[in-house]
Amino acid sequence: MNISLEPHHQILIQITRLINWPVRTIQPSTASVRRVISLSLGVAIGLIVYFTPRSNWQQDLIVFRSAVETLRHPYWARWLFGLLELPSQPLAFALLSLASTACLYAAVHIFKGQHWMVFISFPFSWTIAYGQVDGLVVGGLVLSWWALTRQRPILLGVGLLIASIKPQLSVPLLAILWWWSPSRLKSLLIPLLATGASLLQWGWWVPDWLYSLRETGDLVFLTRNLSLWPLIGPWILIIWPLIYALPLPRGHKLIAIAAGTAMSMPYFPLPSSVLILCMPVPAWTWIALQLPAFIHWSGFDIYPWLRVLPPLILLWAGWPAVEHIRKFLNSKLRTYHPI
Repeated sequence: MNISLEPHHQILIQITRLINWPVRTIQPSTASVRRVISLSLGVAIGLIVYFTPRSNWQQDLIVFRSAVETLRHPYWARWLFGLLELPSQPLAFALLSLASTACLYAAVHIFKGQHWMVFISFPFSWTIAYGQVDGLVVGGLVLSWWALTRQRPILLGVGLLIASIKPQLSVPLLAILWWWSPSRLKSLLIPLLATGASLLQWGWWVPDWLYSLRETGDLVFLTRNLSLWPLIGPWILIIWPLIYALPLPRGHKLIAIAAGTAMSMPYFPLPSSVLILCMPVPAWTWIALQLPAFIHWSGFDIYPWLRVLPPLILLWAGWPAVEHIRKFLNSKLRTYHPI
């Protein structure tokens, strides 16, 4: 039986096909997958070997090791930074980089992303070169997700604690992972114990930490910031009720929340987009995030234009909800019989 579709329905179908075209690829052989993974990890190890003796690049690591009081991380992150002070800087850099690479590898495997999109990317290179902790944060998130799928709330709490060392990257995702937990109370056990221990060590540090978060003007207006906050201000936060309410599969929900985080946090720098690249996002996400590495030499500032990327990823991730709502409305219209 032929069914005639309304013109606007045909348009929606064509848009859906267009949006999903970049991710409809021929399934590669197992050998091809292994070669790509090996190549990707080879690039990652090569970057670590190259940058380990170049301490002038490792600016974030230098801050972690020697200027703890300038950081805006929760105080329990100082335990990690204290560990980074113990070895020599090259050794600390190598260990941090290897740990970050391992965390990102696990994230790609568990989130079902593509290894090459992470390890052969400008954001990953930036993260490694400067000695950043974004990889560890992603590791905490993936540990929480893995524990959630295995119904292990205590281990989920360990992941929450690790990921919380960089709140502007992780808080919205931590909230949904905690909400999905089979036991929300048990999931908070480890974070609460860590918070209590930090209060015993540093006293009531929360007001000072919250005040330090207000002094971020020097970061918010950096060109590498992908957030829409500098353009819209706190009004951007109105997207969150919509994002959390979208009827999406959990995988797409995580991508939507990650994109919403990039859009709405006051400061979300380009290197932090390794979190998004770990997820099964379209290839055009990777292409867009490489542009600064190539266009920088021409003198053209592309960073402001990259602020359109998180909304596009959010639209792509949320498209199944649009289709769901469309089908729901169509079913209601078919059963509606006016008197």
